[in-house]
Parts: sequence; structure tokens; C-alpha cells
Amino acid sequence: DPVMMFRIMVLQALYSMSDDQAEFQIQDRLSFMRSLALGLGDRVPDAKTIWLLREHLTQARAVENLFARFDKHLTKA
Repeated sequence: DPVMMFRIMVLQALYSMSDDQAEFQIQDRLSFMRSLALGLGDRVPDAKTIWLLREHLTQARAVENLFARFDKHLTKA
């Protein structure tokens, strides 16, 4: 789910987490699972999946644009 993956990137930015740390914390914290709309039985993306998404977005030069649009949305709200 692209929205969930972007949410993971937001959590990583907020908490300065590596991909491995993000995978662990998502599995460990119910608050992170809730913010990602994951249930207890849902699969959590592994560190490699998180890395691959960021790598694809970086190659497409889309990371900065995504976060700028997100920031604009938050400011507007």
C-alpha cells in the first residue's frame, strides 16, 4: 500500500529511524501499527521493502516533492 509506505517514511523522519529500526518499532508499538492502519495480524513491511521504496522514490526524484506536498497539506489543515 503506497499510503502506508509513505506513512512509514514520515514516522522514520519524525523519529530518526533506520529501515531496520522502523521495521522493529512498527512490530513493537501498537501506536505505530495504528498510525499505519495495521491490525495485529497484518504483515509489517520489512526493512528491505522500506529501503526499496525510498530508493525508487529517490531515483525518481520524488521524495522532496512528496514531503513538500505533505507539509503544505499539514500547514493548510
